[in-house]
Formats: sequence, C-alpha cells, structure tokens
Amino acid sequence: MRKQETEDLINDVVKLSRNSANGIDKKIDKLIALYRTEQKQYERSLKQNTFLLKQWDKQNILTSKTNKKKDLMLEQQAKMAAMGEMIDAVAHQWKQPLNSISMMSDMLSHDFSNGLVDGEYIEEMTTTIHTQIEYMISTLNEFRTFFRPSKDKQLFSILACIESVQILLKDELISQNVTLHVDIDEALMIEGIANEFKHLFINFISNSVDAFNEKQTKDRTINIKAYEENDKVYIEFYDNAGGIPEPVIKSIFKPNVTTKKEGKGTGIGLYMSSQIVQKHHGSINVHNSDVGAVFTVILE
Repeated sequence: MRKQETEDLINDVVKLSRNSANGIDKKIDKLIALYRTEQKQYERSLKQNTFLLKQWDKQNILTSKTNKKKDLMLEQQAKMAAMGEMIDAVAHQWKQPLNSISMMSDMLSHDFSNGLVDGEYIEEMTTTIHTQIEYMISTLNEFRTFFRPSKDKQLFSILACIESVQILLKDELISQNVTLHVDIDEALMIEGIANEFKHLFINFISNSVDAFNEKQTKDRTINIKAYEENDKVYIEFYDNAGGIPEPVIKSIFKPNVTTKKEGKGTGIGLYMSSQIVQKHHGSINVHNSDVGAVFTVILE
C-alpha cells in the first residue's frame, strides 16, 4: 500500500469525522479500494516470485541430474578403459604359460616316439603343466575379482591389495623393464572397498609406465610406501619418470586433463582416482620431486 496516500486518507477521515458522516464513508470506501488494489498487486507479485522459485528449483534439479549423469558416464568410461588394459594384461600373462604348455605337448609327443617317456617323465611333465595352469587360473581369478562390483566396505590389507595388482600387471612390468619397490607393513589395514583401491594403484602404475615410454626413461623405478601416523594412513606413490608439467599439475585431477599424446590418454584415470579417495573420506595431492611425480593419499 502506498504509505503517503494511506496516511493522507487517514488524516482526511479524521478531519471529516468532525464535519460529516457522508464524507467519512466516501473516504473509508476509497481507503478500502486502495487496500484491495495493493493486495491484488501483492498477490500477483507473490505468484510471480513463486513461479520464478519453481523454475529455479527445476533448473537446479536438472543441473544436478546432468552432473550426476556426467559423473556416471566418466566412471563408466574409466571402467571400460581399465577393462581394456586388464584384458591386454591378462593376454600377456597367459601368453607365456600357453607357449610353455604347447611346447611341452610337442616335447611329449617327440620323446614318446623316441622311447624316452617313462613314469617319472610323465609325472614331471604333469607337474609342470599343472603349475602353468594354476598360474593362469590365479590370473583369471584376480581379473574376475577386479571387476566384480562390491559396495560393502571391509577391512583389508594394503599390501595384499598391491600384491593382487602385481599379479595382474606382472608381465607388463617385466616387458616394460619397470622395477616396483613396495614398502608396506603387512599388518597395515584400512577400511574400504579393496577393488576400488586396485583401480587406484593400477592408474598410478599405468601412468608411470606411459611416462617412462614417452620420456624414454632407462632405469625405471616405481615406489609404493604406506604408513600410519597421527591416526592417519599415508600412501605414497612416486617414480623417476620426470614429473608432471607445471602448467598441468594444478588441474591434473580434473576430468579430461591429460599429459599424454592425443589418442594415448582419456584424462579420466586420475579424476576417478581422486573420486575414489574422496569417497573413502580421504584426500589426494601431487607434487614433483627432483626425479618424478609424487602422489600422496591421506586417509582419516
């Protein structure tokens, strides 16, 4: 309601009350009409504000859904990239034992035709073949476990988690001449989802191998160290691959940021690594040492 006009009407009503009842009625009617006009304007304004708030809420909901969809898409892309790398790793892991089994089969046929086969020979050959098959089965089991979805947190050994990753990447590390040093107490346990930490360690190792190849590093070393201090668990991962370029290092955990050549990297691996750490109520940071990149994961 217009304040000044209302005050003037009230003053007029007071003045007219001393003169004529008819004048008072007219002023009161005008005052009521003015009030009703202002009330309608207020109601229109309220409806408009309510409409705008609803539109704003819809936009926020839409943005939230879009962001969630984007995160799920990035997560799926990371899983598919990891699956491709793991299938390639398993193929490499199986190549050597399959070649050995094939060679032993040829030897067995050749030696039998030459009369060199006896019970001891068969037992030795059978033992060797079974050893190769068990190795292939253990690799396959690790592969299945790696991609088996698990949402239940449980206590697990960091060292056992690393050893599982080493089984998956054994031939890859050997073929790339990479030495992996692990300094972790077997009794050091953390609560979380072990498979997600396998993703984390594989991302770190794969990035180091790519950096070694890109920079043609000769003596290739990766170090993984974990320890507990002040009720926090620290996991340090560092290599001698030359480090991350300074213009990129500040945004390295953002999606679609990569230091690799076009077609070599998705820019998703380290983003997903940071999401895994945050999901476990931790933090991750990176800095360059004199010889390479140093990633530090801190878990509360």
